[in-house]
Amino acid sequence: MFQFAGVAAVAAIGGAAWMYRGWHRSAGLAGGPFSHYPFDPVAIENFQQKLFIPAASGPFGVLDVVGPLKIRATAASFPILPARESPFLLYQTENAGKAYQNPILRIESGARFSVSLDNALAEPTIIHWHGLHTPAGMDGHPANTIPPGNRFEYDFTVRNRGGTYWYHTHAHGLTAKQAYNGLASFFLVEDDDQRRLSKALDLQLGVTDLPLVIQDKRFDAQGKLLYRPNAQESMMGWLGDIILANLTPNAVQAVSPRTYRFRLLNGSNARIYRIAFVKENTPLDFTVIGTDGGLIERPETVTEAFLAPGERLDVLFDAGQVPPGMDIFLKSLAFDPMENEGSAGGMGSMVGMAGMDHSMGQPTAVLDSSRLPLGLGFNLMKLSVIAGERVVAKPPETLSKISPIRTEGATERKMELSMGMMRFLINGRSFNMNEIAFDVARGAVEIWSIGNPKLGMPHPMHMHGFSFQVIERLNSPSQVSSAARFGKGRTVSDLGWKDTVLVWPGETVRIAIDFAHDFPGSQTYLFHCHNLEHEDAGMMINFRVRA
Repeated sequence: MFQFAGVAAVAAIGGAAWMYRGWHRSAGLAGGPFSHYPFDPVAIENFQQKLFIPAASGPFGVLDVVGPLKIRATAASFPILPARESPFLLYQTENAGKAYQNPILRIESGARFSVSLDNALAEPTIIHWHGLHTPAGMDGHPANTIPPGNRFEYDFTVRNRGGTYWYHTHAHGLTAKQAYNGLASFFLVEDDDQRRLSKALDLQLGVTDLPLVIQDKRFDAQGKLLYRPNAQESMMGWLGDIILANLTPNAVQAVSPRTYRFRLLNGSNARIYRIAFVKENTPLDFTVIGTDGGLIERPETVTEAFLAPGERLDVLFDAGQVPPGMDIFLKSLAFDPMENEGSAGGMGSMVGMAGMDHSMGQPTAVLDSSRLPLGLGFNLMKLSVIAGERVVAKPPETLSKISPIRTEGATERKMELSMGMMRFLINGRSFNMNEIAFDVARGAVEIWSIGNPKLGMPHPMHMHGFSFQVIERLNSPSQVSSAARFGKGRTVSDLGWKDTVLVWPGETVRIAIDFAHDFPGSQTYLFHCHNLEHEDAGMMINFRVRA
């Protein structure tokens, strides 16, 4: 049994409470029903549980990789909620006499990474190294899913620049359930740029440099994780109603008046967050220093940023902006989730098939069992400012060097997201394990225009094998365009190197990809939606980089 510091000590959670809402899953934004409940993240008085901080071993222990590892995917349990065991799926390993569960793997850029995965689960599984540039055979493609009792050997060089990456299950048809039940953690890559930043700001991992995975979960009255999506939730994505920060519900962390680094990872299946640090009702400045693929070129100060499933946002926050004795909340601000954008022939017909009334061609209601609507404003974590020495430190003016991909003569490729046969599609296709949607020449540069017609909801699109650069957003909704001050419609979340990008209904996002690599032979990778229910339902395609 694994003990987490500061787990909640509140009354039992009731069973799932079904709520009847309008076509927006977040009709509560328009005055629809929303009731408070135990562990409700809207209620600030609930935030009393000490944030779990990764240590040198144990759950989320920081493991410095210096040699081969053996990782076992297995079932276990520990109390997240009070006096209740929550069954979980975990990655376990032992190293240098220490035991780890879902270890935070830390490794030097350019080092060799060798690990064996043993499947001790009762179902197939595989690990995907999210954001890492690996040969296709090492990427964790669902074709490599291994049955119970089998082993998969990984062995590759970490080619990525320093940054906050992660690893998670990519088991064929089981990704959403397995990731939701625990099979995910951080993969931190170190390099000179990272060390220079830490030295300039006197940052220490686990003290003032905090990896923070944000997830929404549901539990039953016994404290067991609930994952039972109905037909509607299987299409739209599973939403929890309790927010965990590093597996801590209603987390609080004491901070002194100095700068902290938060490596934010959206580890949720489907929930989008609109990140802000708020004192009372006032958003405070924070500084973005990195995105999916490591540090951006220069620090950028903002007051909010969207964070979609699979995305990372590396931020600095100066807790000295407020006096000791005050609280700051890391929040998800309210936003329009844009889940009512479909035509009567698209999402409307989908609702009709779910048995809902769509008279006059307009769907009026759906069933969604989450008590926390998508787009509702709520709290993620409380920061309690305590007395201490005021430390003022500025990050370097230049964090890293990012050379823009040269796109002269680049091939333009359209990637159209759509709906058909009750599934979300990419270029009209649903996933076929043995089908190659298209070929790309090794060393080619392409511009992909990812178009999301008003088909019903936003999609976080993730590319395996390569990082890309966002070069333009077109026809963005106002809640995105209002924060687009980085040229060509881009927001702060679009800067630097990316592997996941959120595409809103009606929007087109253009990305540049350099398909240069030095792996022998042709390589087959995935492009898919990182709403995990969409991924499992087939919103995913293979593309091949030809030798």
